[in-house]
Amino acid sequence: MELKMFEFIESVIREYDLHEATYVYAEGAVRAYFENIIDSNENSVVSLHTRIKSRESLREKLLRNKFYLHFDDPHDALMYLSDIVGITIECRFIRNEAELYRRLFIHFPVSGTGFCRSADNPNIYLNMHMPQPQTQRNGFTIYRIDGYYLFNEQRINFELQIKSLVHRFWSEIEHEVVYKNPDFVVYDRFMKNMLGAVRDNLDVVDRQLEIIYTEISNESRHNRIGMNQESFKLMIATSINELVNRKMKESVGFSTDFRKCSAILAQYIYVRDFLNTDYGRERMLDYLEHLSFLSESEIDFSSELKLEKTYSSPDPFCQILGDYMAMMMNQDFEWHVFFVVLFAIQPGNNLEDFSDFIAVLRTLLIRNGWYRECFTQYEEEQSEEVRSFFAGALAEALVRADTIEIIHENRLLDVMNVFRSFIERMEHAYPDYESLDGSREELRAQLTHDVIRLFNRN
Repeated sequence: MELKMFEFIESVIREYDLHEATYVYAEGAVRAYFENIIDSNENSVVSLHTRIKSRESLREKLLRNKFYLHFDDPHDALMYLSDIVGITIECRFIRNEAELYRRLFIHFPVSGTGFCRSADNPNIYLNMHMPQPQTQRNGFTIYRIDGYYLFNEQRINFELQIKSLVHRFWSEIEHEVVYKNPDFVVYDRFMKNMLGAVRDNLDVVDRQLEIIYTEISNESRHNRIGMNQESFKLMIATSINELVNRKMKESVGFSTDFRKCSAILAQYIYVRDFLNTDYGRERMLDYLEHLSFLSESEIDFSSELKLEKTYSSPDPFCQILGDYMAMMMNQDFEWHVFFVVLFAIQPGNNLEDFSDFIAVLRTLLIRNGWYRECFTQYEEEQSEEVRSFFAGALAEALVRADTIEIIHENRLLDVMNVFRSFIERMEHAYPDYESLDGSREELRAQLTHDVIRLFNRN
């Protein structure tokens, strides 16, 4: 004779079968609702899963939780089950769980006690008063919220869970490896500690994955073709660096570290040809085609470079720096490689490319809009003369540094900041032209010291 408990369980299963179509409908309605309220542009959500409790799972739960001792009516037993329908919102990372839970309050405004009705669908309720996250029997936490769907005055209970990828993975481990393991295992303190360590390691993995995801996302944004400054410079600098490494080995048999020079060339190209143009995409394609052409052409790093005529500029900064670079391009191999590449990637003659580069360098170091407003307390001619003096002094300091590092981006930023700070101090220290005019050599030496010190740091 069958035990009464099993008779009761089978009667609940029969009741379940009678309402199965209703449960299927409720599952679809609940799924559609939560898919709708989840923003399609929300990157934190990976997927949404729903299920109806299977007969096997229902039998197991009725027996394990001793429903046969607490209910006489099969219908009452089914109504007490909180997870006839289950829905899981799966997000990328652990921190996203709390974010998604808090977002539910937008759709389920809290009032009074107990279940809160959806502001979007009057048939869906969630118990937003439940403390979250819930602590499970294993000691770990989970965002689990009771809800129900109202269908023809009948309540179909569902359970909403919000789980990150690693927490969902952990649930599978715990369910399949631990609780469904048919082998006899003493679940002692050692086993608990080991499982806790696995869970802790998964939390670490979550943080590492989030860092990787963020970096990949940033890199992906950089690599999109468009007129974003950083993505353009990265693409051009990478292309130039690869080109130089290959062509130097072909020409002289070895390569040098050209990464920082590639970066300033990319910055130079951006400022010269892309900063204020309406034809950015077309110019970008031109550059990519030209770099592709150069990759199939010969670039000679062993021959002397020549300018079509002597460089000349009315600007003291450009003239001083230009004289130095024209001399170094055939004396110092690093400078030589730089100008070989500059002349190769630019369309003009060597003198035009040389002049344009020095002009851009001046723009990067001495911002024109800012500098024109300096020393305006003097008469106009005096102001212009003082600005020319300090610009020339800056160029002399860079020449004194005597290194190709003066064109590296990080050094340019340092020099720009030092020069700006120095000029602002001079404006306050010398309110009249005569006092400054009598201190020129001292000020020249001070600026030279401040600039050279940047290049003597380890």
